[in-house]
Amino acid sequence: EENTSQDLSFLGGYSEIKFAPVFEAASDFKPDLVVIVDGNSLARVSRNKTDELSKLIHEHLKSKVAVIDHHPDDGSFQGDIYINEGKSSTAQQIYELCFEQLDFQKPEGYAKTALLGILRDTSRFKYDNPDYKNTFRIVSQLIEAGASIEQLEFRLNRFTKDELVVLAHLLENATDNGKGYTYSFIDDQFAKDWQSDVKPDMDLKAGCDIFTNQYLRNLDNNFWGFVVYPELLSEPISYSASFRSVSGGVDVSQIAAKLGGGGHKQAAGAKNIRAESILDAIATIEKTISLLGLIK
Repeated sequence: EENTSQDLSFLGGYSEIKFAPVFEAASDFKPDLVVIVDGNSLARVSRNKTDELSKLIHEHLKSKVAVIDHHPDDGSFQGDIYINEGKSSTAQQIYELCFEQLDFQKPEGYAKTALLGILRDTSRFKYDNPDYKNTFRIVSQLIEAGASIEQLEFRLNRFTKDELVVLAHLLENATDNGKGYTYSFIDDQFAKDWQSDVKPDMDLKAGCDIFTNQYLRNLDNNFWGFVVYPELLSEPISYSASFRSVSGGVDVSQIAAKLGGGGHKQAAGAKNIRAESILDAIATIEKTISLLGLIK
């Protein structure tokens, strides 16, 4: 539905991927099979017309729905095939399924693509992984096939000036609320100015990702928190939130689930949070945190 927040044009076959609103694309293409990866429902892959999309796929087209995922199962799957062996990344799950279990032929550039998927989903092996031997076995194979962790990291750890403007805004708004966690936000006026200046939507999202992954759980004495920002592509206006925590700390997937999202214990998110303003969105999230009993 939307372009990635980073330039992945160097990956083999990337130019063949088409980005379009999911409901409109499905209406035109009329798929017999819908495959959802790194999520377990149509709501996770569409920002707009989610209800209409569900009716189109399940009732009108009667398409088969397959999910390939690695997130904890929240019981919301509606479809025909569900593949999830709890791997460290969806990329690893797909690699094992396609190339080891089904013995598909590996396409050109597969090693770089698979390694990138594993690196991004594991945050370069940051999280504890009970299946680490299997993960590193596959990573070793990918490196032997010509992929390079160093080259991929150099390509992806580059920032535009606009992304750094977003990062500076989030650092300025970073708040220790005195209850054990940190939060920050993109305010509504900043988002409106961003759109008025016709700046890339993905640069705003990428700036949020930088702050979320590199700063959010590492500020002062707090080890978890959230970032909330307006969804520029959503109609009517709504908000997205990303949650992070350190291993052994708060299970932020509980918060995301209550808000209609999902994810892992240390990394989760939710979108389509309806609110009148960014401050209302923050209040909604904090109320959810309080109801779950996660504050000091």
